Amino acid sequence: MLATVAFACRPDTVAEARSWATKLYALAGGAVPDACELLVSEVATNAVLHAGGPEYTVSVLNDLSIAVWDHSSAMPQRRVTDEESTCGRGLALLELLAPGYTVSPNEELGGKIVRFMPKAW
Repeated sequence: MLATVAFACRPDTVAEARSWATKLYALAGGAVPDACELLVSEVATNAVLHAGGPEYTVSVLNDLSIAVWDHSSAMPQRRVTDEESTCGRGLALLELLAPGYTVSPNEELGGKIVRFMPKAW
């Protein structure tokens, strides 16, 4: 693991999490910082909106994958969206920009981990 940072589970921390992860990812040689930025923003926002708890963590791993842990053990569910929808596209974005992403329970801390490796558009 390159680094992990805990962020308070508040909407105003999503930009900080996104910025921190994208900078570290790029410094470590990540080739698609735009995809990293978008996906961290999406997954961190979901942690804030749906997971509860006092914090969530964002990790940049040695293989340049990103892991976001939150307190909720509820697995993400695909939502039906249309062109007017303002939310509900997170899993579609992960499938498009990080095929092979995983969502798994965290046996040690509880909650879940969303792990993904950003790919080029």
